Amino acid sequence: MPVLEMTLGRECVLPARQIRSAEEFFRAFSGVKDVFIDGTERPVQKPKNLRRRKKMYSGKKRQTTRKALIMTDETRQIGFIPMSKNGRRHDKRLLDKVDIIRHIPPEVTIWADTGFQGIEKQHPNTQIPKKGTRKRPLSPEQKQENKIISGIRITVEHAIAGIKRLGCMTQILRNRRPFIDDIAKRHYFDNSQLCFFAAYQGIGCNHF
Repeated sequence: MPVLEMTLGRECVLPARQIRSAEEFFRAFSGVKDVFIDGTERPVQKPKNLRRRKKMYSGKKRQTTRKALIMTDETRQIGFIPMSKNGRRHDKRLLDKVDIIRHIPPEVTIWADTGFQGIEKQHPNTQIPKKGTRKRPLSPEQKQENKIISGIRITVEHAIAGIKRLGCMTQILRNRRPFIDDIAKRHYFDNSQLCFFAAYQGIGCNHF
C-alpha cells in the first residue's frame, strides 16, 4: 500500500468488507449523495463434486462461477466488496445477506439494476428500472425513464470493467485454496489502481 500511495499521490484504502452502521458507511463513502450497486461473476474451475458444482453453476453465465457485489460512488471509487459467494445465488439475495441497505442513510440515493427488484421497499430513495410484462408492457415514458437510469448507473459498470482490465480477474480461477478468490480480488484491486495510473500516464499495465 505505501508504494501504491506514493505512485498515485494519494491515500489508498481497501474497500470495506462489512458495513454495520451509518458511521461505517460514511467512512467507506465519505460525503457521497449517490451509491451504485451491481454484481459481478468470475469463472472458476468445475468442482469434481456434482453437488458443489450445482451450487456454483450460474444460469446467467452458463458456467461455474463465484459472485461478488460491488458498491461504488459517483467517481467510480469502490468502497464496499463483501465476501464472494457461489454463482448460483441471486444478486438481491446476496445483498440481503450482507445486510447493508438498512445502514445507508435515507438521503443517499441507491442506483441499481433490475436484478435488485424489491430494494426500493427497503430503501425508498432508490432508482431502479421498471420491468414490464406481457400483459402490462412498459409505456414509452417508462422506457425513456429506464434509459436515463441505466445511463447514470453505468458508473458501476465502468468500475467493474476497470478491475477486469487484468486478465487474471476474468480468466478461469483454478486455485482450489479456500477463499483464494477473495484474497486475489483484493490483491488485484490494488493492481487495478496502478493500471488506471498507467493508462493515465500512457504506460502499459505489463510494467507492473
